[in-house]
Amino acid sequence: MEMMEEVKIVLDRVIWRGDLQKEFKCTSNTVRRWIIEGKLPKPDVNLSSRTKGWKVSTLRAANIDLF
Repeated sequence: MEMMEEVKIVLDRVIWRGDLQKEFKCTSNTVRRWIIEGKLPKPDVNLSSRTKGWKVSTLRAANIDLF
């Protein structure tokens, strides 16, 4: 009998701008400034001009660990 490879499905959760603001206790303007300054990566998800989010993997790749 052949061994079957174990397949893991990992969901890459989205952290919304509001969640990021709460976590860092900052304003939307601060988050915007951090993106411009390169302290935060550009959002992965842009639903509208106000609704933006980052995948957890993107934030971790930028050495930003929230949880």
